[in-house]
Amino acid sequence: MKYAVSIFILFFLQGCVEVGFKNPQPEKGKTLEKIPQEMIAFYTQQGKDSTKQKGELQISDWGEDLDESGAIPENSILKYWKGNYFFNQKKDSLWYIIMIVPGSVKNTFDTYKMDGGNEKTVSILKQITRVNEVYSESGDLKLIIIDPSTSEFKKIIKSGAFEKLDIF
Repeated sequence: MKYAVSIFILFFLQGCVEVGFKNPQPEKGKTLEKIPQEMIAFYTQQGKDSTKQKGELQISDWGEDLDESGAIPENSILKYWKGNYFFNQKKDSLWYIIMIVPGSVKNTFDTYKMDGGNEKTVSILKQITRVNEVYSESGDLKLIIIDPSTSEFKKIIKSGAFEKLDIF
């Protein structure tokens, strides 16, 4: 099976302004060497065929980078901290994060991502940490960059800045 886990799925939602981090998060989280078996098991039970719908998680096009061995793809880090998983993917010099929270049903997971295009999210982030807004040549907001401390990252999680994407 070429695809293993649908968490490594959708980092770039259409119409979404990305929130990039200067470092993988959380800084104090435990870096995992492999994708936990329960995530792989849940995914394989759901089947590998997925249809794309706006705002829904979808199987990555990373192809053979993902397999049922649980290998973490290149330029990616999976961290575990305070009962949650944080999938960090590096693009250029920044890290983009999906927070993965165990679901209420055994071996299910809820996924969360920050949308820098959401004014409420940006307002929350500005109250917690320094925010660098990057604009395109046409004047459109294209990226938010943050570098929170561990205590600031904890506040970001509690604030609701991460928005639920889907269950996988």
